[in-house]
Amino acid sequence: LTEPVCLPGEIIEIGAVKLDDTFRKTDELRLLIRPQFYPKLHHRIVSLTGLRDKELAEKGLTFPHAYEKFMEFCGEEYSFMTWSRSDLPILIDNMLLHGIDVSNLPDIYDLQRIFCNEIMRIPRKMALDDALKVLNEKGDVAHDALNDARNTVQICGRMDLDGCMDEYGLRAANIVAAVRRAIQRK
Repeated sequence: LTEPVCLPGEIIEIGAVKLDDTFRKTDELRLLIRPQFYPKLHHRIVSLTGLRDKELAEKGLTFPHAYEKFMEFCGEEYSFMTWSRSDLPILIDNMLLHGIDVSNLPDIYDLQRIFCNEIMRIPRKMALDDALKVLNEKGDVAHDALNDARNTVQICGRMDLDGCMDEYGLRAANIVAAVRRAIQRK
């Protein structure tokens, strides 16, 4: 979308599961975010997420407040583990739009890439739901941020993450630098 601002995705929900050093779950977080720039959700987003405009308007936090709570949840030492690289650019876009510093983002691990290389031995992407099916795992309902995080953790339990973290780690700084270059070109 380009009106009122150019933003490929305004974040409306944060779901996270915190893992300890041995990749065991220690906590989880779900935050609803009140959209500032696109308060009317597209019907496809409503259908996917089950979230409604009224619910976000009434219960949602502002993005800066939600991000602050998310960082408190993360604690001092943390890394981001996501299913694909698509979440990070959207997070960075939202942070920049709200004037939040992006220079201190942690290491990012693309679990989709690790799963496809380590488990499937294929050089392509695989949807989170499909990965659960391959492992004969029953996940929580998809397209809810916390459920997606829980489903990702479920897959983590079946992978040798210790052996893969160094090999597949992505530096957020590289992505941040690419985003900054793209912004400067506009």
